[in-house]
Amino acid sequence: MADDVDVLLDAVLSVGRGLELEPTLQRLVQTAADLVDARYAALGILGDDGLIAQFLTVGLTEDEIRAIGPYPRGRGLLGELIEHPVPLRLPDLSADPRSVGFPDHHPPMRSFLGVPLRVHGSAFGNLYLTDKRGGGEFTARDQRLVEGLATAASVAVENARLYDEARLRERWAHGDDEISRRVLEGEAPAAVLDAVAREALQVATADVALLATVADDAPDHLLVRSAHGPGTDGLVGTTVPFEGTFAAEAYTSGRPLVLRDGSALPRDTLSAHPSDIIGPLAALPLGGPGRTAGVLSVGRRRGTPPFPRVVVDALTAFAAQAAVALELAERRQDAERLAVVRDRDRIARDLHDLAIQRLYATGLSLEGVGRRLRDRDDADRVARAVTDLDETISLIRTTIRGLQPSAGGMRRVGLRSRLVAEVDAASHALGFTPALRTSGPVDTVVPPDVAANLVAVVREALSNVARHSGAGRTDVELSVDDGVVLTVVDDGCGIPSDATPSGLANLERRAAELGGSFGVERRLPGTELRWSVPLPR
Repeated sequence: MADDVDVLLDAVLSVGRGLELEPTLQRLVQTAADLVDARYAALGILGDDGLIAQFLTVGLTEDEIRAIGPYPRGRGLLGELIEHPVPLRLPDLSADPRSVGFPDHHPPMRSFLGVPLRVHGSAFGNLYLTDKRGGGEFTARDQRLVEGLATAASVAVENARLYDEARLRERWAHGDDEISRRVLEGEAPAAVLDAVAREALQVATADVALLATVADDAPDHLLVRSAHGPGTDGLVGTTVPFEGTFAAEAYTSGRPLVLRDGSALPRDTLSAHPSDIIGPLAALPLGGPGRTAGVLSVGRRRGTPPFPRVVVDALTAFAAQAAVALELAERRQDAERLAVVRDRDRIARDLHDLAIQRLYATGLSLEGVGRRLRDRDDADRVARAVTDLDETISLIRTTIRGLQPSAGGMRRVGLRSRLVAEVDAASHALGFTPALRTSGPVDTVVPPDVAANLVAVVREALSNVARHSGAGRTDVELSVDDGVVLTVVDDGCGIPSDATPSGLANLERRAAELGGSFGVERRLPGTELRWSVPLPR
């Protein structure tokens, strides 16, 4: 008996080394296996739904674990311990009628010992030990030792859980302060959203974090604004359709959605996470039901623990801060646009009341002088000057009409400004700022539907350059006359033969719907894209 106490004490001391939860649990499984000389051991940690949410094993190699596939959720004998949390000892588990058998590539196991683990009075999980070395059965002594280990180790497990949660809340507080500072200082929405995604990655100890908002020119798509983690290069600036995506459910419902294993879904996540990262998933809406502005999505690698409630709470708070940042940015833009409209209105009044009246009076005076001149050449010169003044007055009146607000309310943002914004946004993915040139009445004669398509074409074209060309320079030129002609020229490697044609097909379809044309021409070096549509008379 004294020997058993010494053995158990050594085991408990081994488990209690360190404060991190994951290493503590792994040491518990290994110690239990060593204590009763079991070939295989596992700890099934229960989730909020009462099923196994995490499965830690000892005795299996990485290749064997991969070959077996997803960890068990709690059927058969494992489920028996979950439903009836009392120790269970069997000489041959395969002979028990409650056994559901083993999956393919699973090593054979005979003897079985299961002991529940309770932490702070609540069910935490179950210890499973199989195949006692030497071919014998687990004894009553083995059961007492493992029960004693589970009871004594619960204190170490609880301490490790509290330590992990304290560290998580510390990261949460740091991230909350960082995001709040950026919001209060009035930083650009892009910088705030990037900070939200970056802090979410840290707080959730996730592998991937993505933040997307509704695309301006495609209300049924999400535009990726920030992406962090392996496999996310080039995602910023791309659009993802709502239909069939996990993030779309969070957006439309306005409520957080959490999955313990996204690899079981028949649909993709927000924006094509790498296949080995589609494990636990969480999608948080930016805003509540009916006023959602976007989605914050985080993911962990397959086989890692699901996101606990405290992590989901922290991510929900970050998503709310991102929604506030977008709302404040929109209000600032409204205030700036209102200030511009007021300034334009003042300039228009001054031009009408001061400049035009003085020019008109000067023209009348010159007209009177011209009638009194005897020299024909002098009279002709004065008449031409009067004509020039009339044309100047007409030009100023046209300018005044362009400055005044439209009848429908606040003046729309000009097409030229929208193109500048798209070029600036693409510079992050390209690594340089494309050159933009416009000619003709870009802001006055291009209809809204053509303008919306133009913006989308520029975005898609620059996204293609960033993804495929490796270009060091890109020129965007828009000419407006009888029609609209857009050319995008880069000095990259050209369109690869295995490139997906969907993006180019979209550009061709947009041109065809407006009665225009689209073409791509290879250059040395690079590619020239030409998109043109006629303007309505």
